[in-house]
Amino acid sequence: MIEKIWSGQSLLWILLLPLSGLYGLVSNLIRLSYRLGLRKSWRAPVPVVVVGNLTAGG
Repeated sequence: MIEKIWSGQSLLWILLLPLSGLYGLVSNLIRLSYRLGLRKSWRAPVPVVVVGNLTAGG
């Protein structure tokens, strides 16, 4: 079922499309705030390993 949603072969894909646009807008605004210096990045004092979503290929 999830493959049909990802490939656009599901009605749910159409319903979620506006939310993906909103998510993209918010993500770009946050990225812009870092570039303009309105937010500061944080560095961990120790090395960090990040494991992505293995189901989605991360």
